[in-house]
Amino acid sequence: MQLFYIGMAVAIGAGAGAQIAMLGAVGRQKGSLEATWITVLGTIAAAALILAVRALRGDDTLLPSPFDRASRFFAVAALTTVALAFSVRDIDPYYAVMGLGVLGVVLGAGFLGPRIGVALFIGAMIAGQLTTGLVLDHIGAFGAQVERATLLRTGGGAALIVGVALVRGGGE
Repeated sequence: MQLFYIGMAVAIGAGAGAQIAMLGAVGRQKGSLEATWITVLGTIAAAALILAVRALRGDDTLLPSPFDRASRFFAVAALTTVALAFSVRDIDPYYAVMGLGVLGVVLGAGFLGPRIGVALFIGAMIAGQLTTGLVLDHIGAFGAQVERATLLRTGGGAALIVGVALVRGGGE
């Protein structure tokens, strides 16, 4: 099971790596604070929607009033989604999903950290980020400057993956 959790952490890191590249693209177009704003709106909208669905299923949100009812989470999700739609209207709309990278990291830390340890979670996540970053740099994703995946850069990524295996130690 530990290998599955490590794979989840790598996938979360890959998503965060894509988010970082997208943040850079929006930052070049609008500014870094504006890119942050768009990311935060997306994160809040997604988290509110997840909590609303959980509340509808009858799961307790474990939050105090007024955040103990599905209707309030739906309202937050609706408001932030409208704000997000206005915020991305003059850029490519797919940038609205940038906040999902943050949500993945936060949810992953809360779920995976206690199961595989903080160091292994962080190492696996960073391995996913770096590997994704190498690929995105190599192709110049989201309009970024192309940085070829040289043998030295690829070796650095491989060294990090070896580091994850060392941190894992003799685990399952």
